[in-house]
Parts: sequence; C-alpha cells; structure tokens
Amino acid sequence: MKIALAQINLTIGDLKGNIQKILGYTARAKELGCKLIVFPEMAVTGYPPGDLLTRREFLAAAGKAVNQLARDIVGIAAVIGGLEYHTADGGERKVAVFNTAFFCDGQGSIRGWHKRNLMDFDLIDERRYFTPGRQEIALEEVEGLSVGISVGEDMDDPESIMEAQLEAGADFLVNIGCFPYYFGQESNTQEVLSQIARRAGKPVLWVNQVGANDEAIFAGQSLAVDGLGHICARGSAFQEELIVVEVEGTQVKGQMPPVTTNSIAMLHRALVLGIRDYAVKSGFTDVVLGLSGGLDSAITACLAVDALGKEHVHCVSLPSPYTSTTSITDAKQLAENLGCELKIIPIADALASVKSTLLDSFIDVNLDVTEENIQARLRGMFLMALANKYGWLLLNSSNKSELAVGYATLYGDMAGSLAVLSDVYKSDLYRLADWINREREIIPTSILTKPPSAELRPNQRDADSLPPYNILDGILRLVIEEGKNREEVAEAGYPQETVDEVLHLLVRSEFKRRQAAPGLRVTKRGFGRGWRMPLAAKHQWLWDAAPVDD
Repeated sequence: MKIALAQINLTIGDLKGNIQKILGYTARAKELGCKLIVFPEMAVTGYPPGDLLTRREFLAAAGKAVNQLARDIVGIAAVIGGLEYHTADGGERKVAVFNTAFFCDGQGSIRGWHKRNLMDFDLIDERRYFTPGRQEIALEEVEGLSVGISVGEDMDDPESIMEAQLEAGADFLVNIGCFPYYFGQESNTQEVLSQIARRAGKPVLWVNQVGANDEAIFAGQSLAVDGLGHICARGSAFQEELIVVEVEGTQVKGQMPPVTTNSIAMLHRALVLGIRDYAVKSGFTDVVLGLSGGLDSAITACLAVDALGKEHVHCVSLPSPYTSTTSITDAKQLAENLGCELKIIPIADALASVKSTLLDSFIDVNLDVTEENIQARLRGMFLMALANKYGWLLLNSSNKSELAVGYATLYGDMAGSLAVLSDVYKSDLYRLADWINREREIIPTSILTKPPSAELRPNQRDADSLPPYNILDGILRLVIEEGKNREEVAEAGYPQETVDEVLHLLVRSEFKRRQAAPGLRVTKRGFGRGWRMPLAAKHQWLWDAAPVDD
C-alpha cells in the first residue's frame, strides 16, 4: 500500500491557509496512487497554539475546519492532527480540550483519537491546555490493513500504547508529532522509533512538522521504519516535502535523501528557517540590523540574507567616538560581500547632545557605565526609527552568553523584534562563522581574529568584564542545560571563584532577560517563553544550601 507522509509548514491560527495546504497535499497524494496520507500533530491549528486554546471562538472555528476536511477529503484516507473539545454544563461551563489525531476514511466519516501522554517541558506546556485522552486503542482500517494511530509522545508512553495496538492486531503504526529541533540532538527520535519497530516487528511511520512558529523551530525529518528497525525513508531537514512510501508486510520502500551529520550545518539551516518564518508569518518582507563590525551582527546579517535575500536586508553602521576604523571597514566589507545595503549613521553628535542635556543632572558624579549605555540606547533608537519608518523588522544580535550574564544594554543593543542568536553561545558562533565561510570568505577574517569588544569606551575588551568565552560557555552549559549546582560545576574542572562570579551575573540579570526580544530556540533549555525564573527573589541558597540527595 502506498502511503504519503505530508511534512508541511503550518501557521498558528491560520485555519483557512492550513486547510488549503492539507487539501492540496491530499490531492497530490491521491494523484500518486496513495491510499493513506498522514499529517503532523495539530496540523489544523498550527503548533503550539498557546493561549489561543483558551478562546472558545477559536475552538469552534477549529472544529468547523476539521468537519470541512472530512467533507472535502474523498477517495483517500487521512490522519490529521487537530483539536477536539467537549463542553460540560454546570455552575460554570467548563471546556475539555484534546490534542487529537483525526482519521478521515475518505467517505465522509471522521473519528478522533486523543493524545494521552501530554508534555510539559520548556516551550511545550500541554497540560496547561489539554485534557489527557482515555485509555483507548486507536485502530483504523485502510485497504484491509489495520493501522495503529498515536500522537507525539504517546510513542514512548510508559503504558505502551503502541504495544496495545499491536496486540489488538495492528499491521503497522503511525505517529504524528511536533518535535522541536535541538542543536546536536538530531538523532534522538530516530533511535526511539527504531527500537519500537524492532520490538514490534512491524513498520512505524512518523510525520513531524517542519517550520518555525515564534520561538520553536521544527526540523521535519519524518521517518519510515521497517519491521527490523531500519530507516527506509526520511524527509529532508527544514523543508516541506511529500514523502511517498510503500508498505508491504514488514517491509517499507521509500526515498532516502542525503543526511548531514554536521550539527553546525543543521544549526545554520534552523536559524535561517527561523528568521524566514518569523518574518513571513508576521507579515514582513524586509529586516534591518545594526552592523557593528563584530562577530554576532556579522552572523545575523549572513543568516538574514540566506533567509530573505540580500535585497531585503538593510544593515546600519552606527559608529561612536570609540568605534575603531577597523570595525567600520569590516562592516563595509561584510555588506559588500553579502551584496546588501549598508547605511552609516554616526552617533557622535547625538551622544554629545544627550550628555549636554544631562550635564546639570550628573554634577559631582564620575563617568561610568551609564555613559556607555547611552551609546547603545542611541543605536537602538536609530534602528527602531528606521524600522518604524520603512516597516522593517528589527533583528537583534545578542548571543546566549551575553544574555546569560547581562552583558547587554536594556533598551539598547537588546532592542529588536527577534533575537536570532539568543540561544547560541559565543563559542559556537565561531564554529558557525567557519561554516558560513566554508566556500569563500563572506565574514572578513579580521572579524574572527580580533578580540571581542562592545567599543563603548577606549580600549574596551569583553575579557575585561567576563571570563574567557570557552570557560564562560562551559559553566553556563552545565548550569542552564544540565542543571548542575556550583559544586558540581567546580568538580567539572572550573575554578570555584569563576563559577560563583558567573552564577552571580546569571541571577542578577533576570530583569533584563524578561524584557528581551523573543528568540529562536535551538537548545532544550534556554531563555524566553520556557524560562520562568522570578524577578524579585533572593538567591543565597545557591551558595548556602547543601546539594539535595537524589
């Protein structure tokens, strides 16, 4: 039997557009002789819909969309992710919303199977919105074959949903998912699916969403696994695709596109997709960013050109009295290499004007970081003015290392509508730059070799205020991603004094991160929607409390 796996890019809330795309892919699959087409989790609504799920009118519209699909899909069966809701009358009307896999039989009938194993981690907080499904065995028949259907993390449910389906006579298993991309962890789902197929001795088909919705990025890479656990077909990474496979007994036949094992190449593609989808789905065609002559803004510019095209990327150099001629030269060279526009707007006069205005208010106080921050805030003001005037989207270039320790100016170089690099450590940016320059020099070598500097005072270097980035990033990874305490981080080989310095910087910078631009997420633990640390809090327990026994 021919089966189509529809790895598609969906927009949250765009019910009409999502339905049109589903019907378009269904028509293509039918023309190719497929008897079944499978779409990702929550394909009707886009994923994750967040608080849209609290709006009754949205739930009603999503329900009507599913009914339309049941009417319009004819002559081919389909598994489609969506939502189902039940309203209970009482003293207060309560709504139970279910993350649902709908089965359309191609003859006008439709049935829904509810996800049971709801996920709560970082960007994904399903228990806030959904009610777990009941213990039902989701089996449907297509062309005489019994199909076991599950949603997302139900594939690895401790109650063995798939095993129950096999015991009930499933000939093959289908799972629809929306699994976010995480840097360096591309093969985890593949290993889980292969193990399931080997244990079951039956084929397993998995369809994953592709595209970016707000902070979350989905890589696609849908899979078809035979009864021996071998990967027999795979969707491409970060692009829409209709994957056609043929299932016969325990065997699966399909196409295998080239697979990259280069995690930096995957990171590059993820960030490019994140920029493109955030801009396009938000209604923007053009972006603007400050080009300082440093590494972070250089990489952001390269990613933006790859995402939107050079004619849609507008770079701005905003030199101050402390900006080196090398930085201006590097910014010009980068813009020339990319072929995109570069405006040069000096801020020296504006800086002098602000200082003069504040002169009477700053009597008998010394120069300090305040004057440095004025420069960053002037740059933010000019960039926002250009964004407002021309309807451009302002990209922010702050990296994860800086945001973690507060090495950024609130309302200054933190300004922007999308923080492209906010989940990428500085040390990984050098690797990303090498990848960008793999065929020709796009980012000038001088940008890669000069010491990082904010250039807000004479002879300033990042190393004056921070540990070396390889040490800083190593500590931050252990604390943020792995949840290690200060003693465990020190045991990993980092000086206790440096560990304590980094922890102090991390906790005292929370107020900045709460006001930062939304950022593209590429790790399992990062800042933004899934980071919910309190602001008005004490953190002495970090140093006083003994580790909790496991």
